[in-house]
Amino acid sequence: MNISQVTGEMIEKYLDEKNVSGRTKQNHLKHIISLFKFCVRKKYLTKDAMDEVTGIEKPTAEQTEIEIFTPDEMREILTAARPEIIPWLAVSAFAGLRSAELQRLDWKEVDLIGRHIEVTAAKSKTASRRLVPITDNLLAWLKQAKPGGRVTGFENMAKQIGWLVQDVNDRRAEQFELDGRDPKTAPKFVWKRNALRHSFVSYRVAAIKDVAQVALEAGNSPGMIFANYRQLVTEQEAANWFNILPEKAGNAEQFFCETLLTEAAV
Repeated sequence: MNISQVTGEMIEKYLDEKNVSGRTKQNHLKHIISLFKFCVRKKYLTKDAMDEVTGIEKPTAEQTEIEIFTPDEMREILTAARPEIIPWLAVSAFAGLRSAELQRLDWKEVDLIGRHIEVTAAKSKTASRRLVPITDNLLAWLKQAKPGGRVTGFENMAKQIGWLVQDVNDRRAEQFELDGRDPKTAPKFVWKRNALRHSFVSYRVAAIKDVAQVALEAGNSPGMIFANYRQLVTEQEAANWFNILPEKAGNAEQFFCETLLTEAAV
């Protein structure tokens, strides 16, 4: 039908009948409102037509528990990961970039000397440029990579994560067998949705105790950080998180000192 015939009641019925989460329904409504605004600007609809969508009650988003990875789990993940996906994992875990931002990130936007990652306005979800600092341990992981082109060379990261989960579980089973235990009884590792970004924000807040600064780094408002991304962790847990390094790098402080000496010599 012509869009001028679409009513608020029809849209509400469409949203009610969708078997999706409240947050997804909110996103659907947001896109519908954007479509109506576009049509008004193009004079396909009169301004009064906006009354049909602005009067729709916003779907309620369910409160879900924020999940993060422990430092031990993150070490397992990075140990089991194939080299080509480690940059994606490390940048997400230790710099907090969103998955979509990471998919578009190019190595030329990763400044290992200046110690920051540039998220350009065109590649940011919020359409605003930001510089994310490269922590000592993230520097160690990125220095092991072979830069060139996109940081993430895979179009389907979900498939890569599926294989990674299997690799972690295989390693757990092997360790149980080496310890003389039944490998079938090894606890199963399960991927947690958005947990890398959630983890970064949670541990970063505990480490630097500055929500406003973390909000700038993550590309969110402080209120959004508190509402959606922050899980309470201890200062010691945060220190453990940002001391996760490749095995040959030792500890973060030692690696950073050695890096400074090497760069000074060059």
